[in-house]
Amino acid sequence: MTNLTKLADSLQANEISILKALKKHGQARHNAELRAETNLDQSAVARSALWLENKGLIIVKETKIEAVILTKLGRHYVTEKLPERKLIDALIAGVTADKLIYKFMDGKEFNAALGYWRQKNAIIISKEKTELNDVGLSYKNKKTIEENFIEKFNSVSELLIANLAPEDKEAFERLRKRGLTASDTRVERLFGITDVGARVADAITPEERIGQLTPAIIKSGEWQKKTFRRFDVEAGVPVLAIGKKQAYVRFLEEVKDELVALGFEEMAGPLVESSFFNNDALYMPQDHPARGIHDIYYVKEPKYGSLDAHKNLLKEVKAVHEGGGKTGSTGWQYNYDEKEAARLILRTQGTALSARALANKNLKIPGAYFAVARVFRPDILDATHLVEFNQTEGIVLGENANFRKLLGLLAEFAKKITGSDKIRFRPHYFPYTEPSIEVDIWSPALNKWVEALGAGIFRPEVTLPFGVKVPVLAWGIGVDRLFMIRENIKDIRQLFSQDISWLRERKL
Repeated sequence: MTNLTKLADSLQANEISILKALKKHGQARHNAELRAETNLDQSAVARSALWLENKGLIIVKETKIEAVILTKLGRHYVTEKLPERKLIDALIAGVTADKLIYKFMDGKEFNAALGYWRQKNAIIISKEKTELNDVGLSYKNKKTIEENFIEKFNSVSELLIANLAPEDKEAFERLRKRGLTASDTRVERLFGITDVGARVADAITPEERIGQLTPAIIKSGEWQKKTFRRFDVEAGVPVLAIGKKQAYVRFLEEVKDELVALGFEEMAGPLVESSFFNNDALYMPQDHPARGIHDIYYVKEPKYGSLDAHKNLLKEVKAVHEGGGKTGSTGWQYNYDEKEAARLILRTQGTALSARALANKNLKIPGAYFAVARVFRPDILDATHLVEFNQTEGIVLGENANFRKLLGLLAEFAKKITGSDKIRFRPHYFPYTEPSIEVDIWSPALNKWVEALGAGIFRPEVTLPFGVKVPVLAWGIGVDRLFMIRENIKDIRQLFSQDISWLRERKL
């Protein structure tokens, strides 16, 4: 079987109809002509012609057509006289000026007609009367160019601008200014058959082929008497813009599912947080440099919240800050301000949720908790920094929790989420953990190590005020950056992009 025969056998019924019609005439055909000869509607012709063009069987040429059409008001004057004709006929008939506007036309028509003849110097207007001069009288039996142009629409619905005579172009422009005509632009398609298309048309078998197998065809046995349309399984298919979740939102859900599968329970807390849970309960001193306006968004109104529900915890935390409390520590050695603790801020770290979880009377020991938290920090926007972003926060507490288990958990989680084997641990400092580490993951897209996780074991100054006496492993992940590494994204701002192409191209 030749390639031409295979191609002929793969054509659909509508494609065959168009190809045969073009082969029969041997010359290019307009869209309307093809619709009439094939009994196909506009969309069917356009769709089938596109398929044939992609296969190299026909050529489609597009021509931009500009035409003159009449507006609704213009169509009215096809059967009615134009205002200037009404005026000149009335004056010739001896109608006085004071009766013109009421008897023959409305005020708008009268003004248009009067302005028309005055522009042509065809009318004399005085206090006593309005009358035509010789120029005006010459139009008694002579039509204006506008009248001649309007009359053309008695037999056609449009006129091609390219075919207009100079006088008609002038009339068109004048009438357009008056709102009687308008221009309409469309694309006219001309379809022609190629040499290959002509040979394929000759190779089309005359018998009817089955394009879609249905239960009825199978039951009747009709399929045994006919041939089937050949399908090209290697042909390209159109890209379907199907509905799907935003790629980053779906990734966050994947992270949640993974942590739940590992036995973690989800934590919750407010976006507008007290400085107490965001900082104080995590053993961050109130004079810490990170408490400045360059690192925290402070709420303007209301400025303070209430900590009445946590009076006992507040007392314990205050004692730890001032002198170490019952922890054996010397604390930070300053006068703790309870009012400052009630200061309202936008949550700067997901660790605030860990503090709230430790304060929960239903805390499970041993236990494991996590949160995917939106946090806010004043920063300069660039490829790796946002002012509003997500953190994945977690704690694991129990008698057997230790630093080795923390390292193993972080390494396993990072590899599973990012797919990267290049992970490194670095010693670090956090006010609320000791020992503390940073975890970097290699980003092929950025060609550098990206700081992605911070972790450690909560200090006794953090856990003992809550009454928790077992080790607590704590970690916070810049989950936005994990997604960037996995998807080879260079700019973190892309995660929240409205770029439709990027959103559609993300894999499910």
